[in-house]
Amino acid sequence: MPNKENDKIVLSDPRAIRALAHPARLAIIEALFLGDELTATECASLTGLSPSATSYHLKALERWGIVEAGRPRIDGRDRPWKAKGQSIEISSQVPMSTVLAEVAALGAFLDRNRVLTAEFLEEPPEWRDAVELANSDYWLTAEELTEVSRALRSVLQPFEHRRPDSRPDKSRRVRVMRLIVPRTEPSKEKG
Repeated sequence: MPNKENDKIVLSDPRAIRALAHPARLAIIEALFLGDELTATECASLTGLSPSATSYHLKALERWGIVEAGRPRIDGRDRPWKAKGQSIEISSQVPMSTVLAEVAALGAFLDRNRVLTAEFLEEPPEWRDAVELANSDYWLTAEELTEVSRALRSVLQPFEHRRPDSRPDKSRRVRVMRLIVPRTEPSKEKG
């Protein structure tokens, strides 16, 4: 089961990590981790699946401690779901024991972001002009890489807990994807 520290859900079981490797589950997690409480029917509209299929995915996420049932709505028939934390971290307790599950989850994550990134092409000019899509390679030490990651988190921190009911007028959800990984250098032939 996950550890929860400071509203962070830490997954170390390969089966829990593998549960993230589904596009419908990622869409559900995105919505619920913004603070929304949604029923299976409401989640179905996000995933393109039926409410019963979405319910299956919600129960799988519940099994691994990622979501939980919220308080029933006024009529008592609707069962909303909510996130058990504000973020998910993957942490292997045994080195290399979760690699296959992490690769599967990473693939689903990148696929999801590829789709969301392509959607910006349909945006009006004021939003398209604000978009940045770039990549660069830098020569960094492990310590410098850690420092860069912390600095980026620090810049984004003031916006982290902003919820739909407290957002500024004309604001929109904006995906900020950070992928900071060291490059594997090809082995150099000695000659």
